[in-house]
Amino acid sequence: MTVQRELNLEALDEWYATHFEALVSEYAGKAIAVVAREIVAVADTEREADRLAREEYPDVIPLVLAIPTEEELVCLL
Repeated sequence: MTVQRELNLEALDEWYATHFEALVSEYAGKAIAVVAREIVAVADTEREADRLAREEYPDVIPLVLAIPTEEELVCLL
């Protein structure tokens, strides 16, 4: 896996938008950490997902996201 040293927010935003439905379907209510466009940690909180990702990839800044549930998405509409 190619490791990113800095966050490319535009590329990560595009990745998130492209995978949003699948992420909600699989990880709703969880937090994920993404490194090099791959999910490297899943946890109950963002803090835990970040910790797990940094343990595995100490030189990388992971993108950590709380994945909303379908109910939360309905409330946003």
